[in-house]
Amino acid sequence: MKTLLILLTLTAGAFAQSNSLKSQAWNLASEGKFDQAAVLYQEVIAANPSDASSLTTLSWCYLELKKFQEAADAARKATAIDPKSYTAQNNLGYAMIGLGQYEAALEPLRTSIKLNGAFEKSRANLINALMKLDRRDEVIAELRGAVQAYPAKITYRRQLVGFLLQDGKFADAIGDLEDLTKLEPTNANNFNGLGAAYASTGQSAKATEAFRQATILEPENIGGLKNYAFSLSAEDRSEESIAVFQQILSKNPKDFDAVYGIASRYNNIGRLDEALTFARQALELRPSTGQPMMMVAMILVRKGDTDGAREYLPKLKELNPANAAVLEKALEKATEKKKDN
Repeated sequence: MKTLLILLTLTAGAFAQSNSLKSQAWNLASEGKFDQAAVLYQEVIAANPSDASSLTTLSWCYLELKKFQEAADAARKATAIDPKSYTAQNNLGYAMIGLGQYEAALEPLRTSIKLNGAFEKSRANLINALMKLDRRDEVIAELRGAVQAYPAKITYRRQLVGFLLQDGKFADAIGDLEDLTKLEPTNANNFNGLGAAYASTGQSAKATEAFRQATILEPENIGGLKNYAFSLSAEDRSEESIAVFQQILSKNPKDFDAVYGIASRYNNIGRLDEALTFARQALELRPSTGQPMMMVAMILVRKGDTDGAREYLPKLKELNPANAAVLEKALEKATEKKKDN
């Protein structure tokens, strides 16, 4: 009986000492002293190798110290003892990412999410691993899950929208972009993205309105003004488009897109003199580009100056044979029309 009491006393003493070390280790880790904490946790684990929580926290210390192999070893032992520890599963996955073993990171991270869907770190790490593997469809699926799991986190919705737009999935992005404009009503980027998504799905009126909102929020943003002007052009709202392009020129008189856009709009509504003036300005800005040269030549054809238009034909044949062929046909028709008259 005395022997049993002695053993119980020794065991209780060892347990108390272990708990004291564990408490000290946790305090050190909480203070960011991860190297010192790791040393104490090793002592705790040496006394009790089946202490899954200490192994999990040790793996965290190693992660903070960028000792990914040691972190993986500790986390793997923790998951073997307690496979339902979502923190240990996450730490193992994160350690695998640190080691560049992205494929190996997926299983423990997905396990962590299944164990606790509210543990955000696991989903963020999983998304990171999938990005490293360039598995874009899976990234989008996980980002969609993150948006649903953490609706207050705008970052995930932004990332989701970015991937959808990059992959040309404009229809899929519209709902999230509409939500973003409500969540961040003063963010012009959201409205520009929404405008692009609307435009790409043939919703020109909605696109124009979204781009207009963006210009209200950022009136000095030339890119946003261009979006608005081009969207107005797509709706054949030429006068309004010209006015916006003029705003751009007031900020940058040599902006090719604005000069060329005005020429195109004037040409579209039959104001050929103004169109020719701006088309020639565009050609001066980019003399070796076939686009403004073609416009100048075609406007001259419309004005009946076939000789003037023909002067551009040799250069156009060098720059853009297809456009040169179109110009040749236009000149033939104009010449025949003159003969008939």
